Amino acid sequence: MANLKTFSGFPIQNLTSDPVPFAQAKINNPYAGVWSSGGSLNTARNNIAGTNSGTPTATLAFGGYTGTTQTGATESYNGTSWTEVNDFNTARTGTGGVGTYTAALAMGGLTTPPSVTKANNESFDGTSWTEVGDLNTARDNIQGGFGGQTSAVIGGGRTAAPATFTANTESWNGSSWTEVNNLNNARSTNHSSPSTSDGIAAGGYVAPGAGAYNAFVETWNGTSWTETTEINTLRGTGGSSGTSGSAFLLFGGESPPNPVAASKFTEDWNGSAWTEVNDLATSHTSGVGGSGTSTAALAFGGSTAPGPRSAATEEWAFSGIAPDAPAAGYSDAIVGQMYYNSTSGQFKNIVAGTGTWASGTNTPGNRSLYAGIGTVTASLMVSGNTASGITADNTSYDGTSWTELNNVNLGRTSMSGFGTKAAAVITGGYDGTVPAPGAYKTNVEEWDGTNWTEVNNTPEIATETGSAGSQTAGLIFGGYSPLIPGYIANVKEYDGTNWTEVNNVNTARNRSMGYSIGTQTAALFSGGDSGSVTGATESWDGTSWTELNDMNTARFLSAGSGSQTSAVVAGGRQGANRYTNTELWDGSSWTEANDLATSRSYNVGAGTGDGSSANSSNQLYAAGVSGPSSTANTAATEEWNIPDFEIKSVTTS
Repeated sequence: MANLKTFSGFPIQNLTSDPVPFAQAKINNPYAGVWSSGGSLNTARNNIAGTNSGTPTATLAFGGYTGTTQTGATESYNGTSWTEVNDFNTARTGTGGVGTYTAALAMGGLTTPPSVTKANNESFDGTSWTEVGDLNTARDNIQGGFGGQTSAVIGGGRTAAPATFTANTESWNGSSWTEVNNLNNARSTNHSSPSTSDGIAAGGYVAPGAGAYNAFVETWNGTSWTETTEINTLRGTGGSSGTSGSAFLLFGGESPPNPVAASKFTEDWNGSAWTEVNDLATSHTSGVGGSGTSTAALAFGGSTAPGPRSAATEEWAFSGIAPDAPAAGYSDAIVGQMYYNSTSGQFKNIVAGTGTWASGTNTPGNRSLYAGIGTVTASLMVSGNTASGITADNTSYDGTSWTELNNVNLGRTSMSGFGTKAAAVITGGYDGTVPAPGAYKTNVEEWDGTNWTEVNNTPEIATETGSAGSQTAGLIFGGYSPLIPGYIANVKEYDGTNWTEVNNVNTARNRSMGYSIGTQTAALFSGGDSGSVTGATESWDGTSWTELNDMNTARFLSAGSGSQTSAVVAGGRQGANRYTNTELWDGSSWTEANDLATSRSYNVGAGTGDGSSANSSNQLYAAGVSGPSSTANTAATEEWNIPDFEIKSVTTS
């Protein structure tokens, strides 16, 4: 008798139970990566530096703060225990570090009291430290670097405690430092790469206080910095490890509003997206050291929460399969595999995951025409329209519940918003206080995580513009002007202080105000009202707009978020029709996906919005107008998720 293998060319594997998806079984799953305990440091401390080219069996840790004084203590790790070696010449905390355990470089730092940032640069030969050429700009809070002992790059840091942060970047040639192109965002930041031509900087501080933390990410190509996808959890003073700008691990660090939980978070970067993976076992809220790669790393020292400086060491390891790859979550399965479940008596196969919407917690009140900013677990719903009129309310969503925060200074509708939950900007809009055009505003406000502050106005009146970017590198485009009156094609860049006119969009239009897709140099603009409803899509490269494939369903007042190459758009309106339609953007074309449960327009999205079937990125849509009347506001919240993959029973017909 012939068997199945004879006919099909492959055997059917027998399993007693179904494999478990990554999203449900990442705890202690080696394919997701796990942290395990290593040998403790001899000197407990935070703001500690490590060698970026180190490994879990050969790493150097140096400098830091013990809780009473800065230290020059240097220790070498052999995979089991730390051994004390010769100290720095100048004890300091918050230095940068590059190199290996026998050939390292330590630059900058802080001495106290009084607080003095240092330009000192010392070289380690495996035995002792030697003073070499100083930095051009004294600084601390450098948190890593690119390259090694004879060729290195550092960017950012703090030039004066506690308040002044820099974007300054310097390159080391083995004897001296040279100033090169600055970061786009002044801050302290985490960076780690053995290459001076391919690195990444993530997170950090932008200012003292509760609103200090940021989610900014920039990649370095050996010449300049480019903004890219932000981390999921904004944070400062974390640890990091990595081999390039497309293979990076970020862990620990301070982050409100839940610093104890956030200080354990670990995120993996694959060159296009951040994926949350297994947490550290010990919270490291401040100044954890990092070394190694994205697949084999060390985390050491830091401050625990609550508690004193730590001597703890943790070792990270995982298979090398990226956490968002189709095979990442299964120990014995990949997409396309068929098997026989001997317990249930069913043939099954594994298929790529399909994105779906699920109900989230309703907003505190029905609202529409608000600004939506942030991610699924860290978003803001700002101002907007309610049944009783325009509101100044500012509400935050943490993935589970909504919390009222401090109000904006000027309540309005139809404005644009961009940035993060901790560092946001709102601009323009309509406040309804006087007849048009006086009700249309140029007002701009910035959010620092606690309060809204009025800053420089936009140069012209416009409402319902598209938007993208961060608090210090924003973009608004298109819109409606009551002075023409009509649709406009104008585009303006924001540098954190001033607005600058740049090249116009190709199709003048408004009512894409629900979008915040991309960055200041890589944005997406689609749909809207140009006198007639359009599905036109345009891509911005920092210089000019390029027309691409239209949406499948032309509409305006829909919501969307994500990146220039991977986005989700849903809902919207055309005439009296309000849609549930969802479309995914892959960088070149739109694809229909599962619909919203509630049709709506005048709503705004927040989140990464990734349309990839191999990525479980999320998208949040909340409130909006659901009925035929413009006053039929809803409080419904929906969250978009794409599982890594799904298991289907094989059926015959």
